[in-house]
Amino acid sequence: MQKYLSIIDHKTAYVMILCFSITFFCITFGYTSKLNITLFSLAVIFPLVFTIREAFKRRDNVIQLLSIFKSSLNATYYTLITNPKMGDKSKAFIAQELEDLSTLFFDSLYSSKHDATKTRSKLTDIFEFVKTNRNTIPHGLTIKIIRLLKDVQESMENTIGISMHGTPVSLRAYCLVFIYFFPFIFVPTLVTELDHYGAYLVYMIAATHGFILICLYNIQERMEDPFDQSGLDDIKVGEFSFELPKPSHPA
Repeated sequence: MQKYLSIIDHKTAYVMILCFSITFFCITFGYTSKLNITLFSLAVIFPLVFTIREAFKRRDNVIQLLSIFKSSLNATYYTLITNPKMGDKSKAFIAQELEDLSTLFFDSLYSSKHDATKTRSKLTDIFEFVKTNRNTIPHGLTIKIIRLLKDVQESMENTIGISMHGTPVSLRAYCLVFIYFFPFIFVPTLVTELDHYGAYLVYMIAATHGFILICLYNIQERMEDPFDQSGLDDIKVGEFSFELPKPSHPA
């Protein structure tokens, strides 16, 4: 239930208070206007829909990149451990290196700074391991592993880039400012159109419109960082982490 209420925050309270206050002022002092609010509605709805759509697109792109990341690490792991020329000590070492790489990568995504220095360094260590073990890794397997590690690096860098560069900040700021400003335009016209229906309906519709707009903004804001695990649509990163297979015990 708490996650479903995550789209309600202090900004929601500000907008609701603003809607009620302006409605009270307009009804009490007879301040009305008759404007075509369709244009003003589009001015805030269109940017909101655009940013939400882009946030979903970023999330889908990240899911595809993380799938490539995990599958490439798995393929690298199984390619190396099935190599009969490599010793058990080297296999255990590279397996642990791959797991550490996965852990460091997701730690960098959780961080607000997205510092992937340690992750890149760990990937370099794995490249060096492959390079220094050419005598135990056949040339064909070496080429295959390098291609897989290249896919790992590309998926990492693209994911970090998408995480660092979100939807346009200026557009999101514009949406928020316009949501706060919208009641000043909408409510006087609403009072004029619904004057014969009574004040109760005016209060209800004004609050409903304000609530819908700020909730849409909050939904987009929760989706902006799909790794903070604070929203309903955040990526379940545990599904994409590389973990060493647990040995099966015979019954």
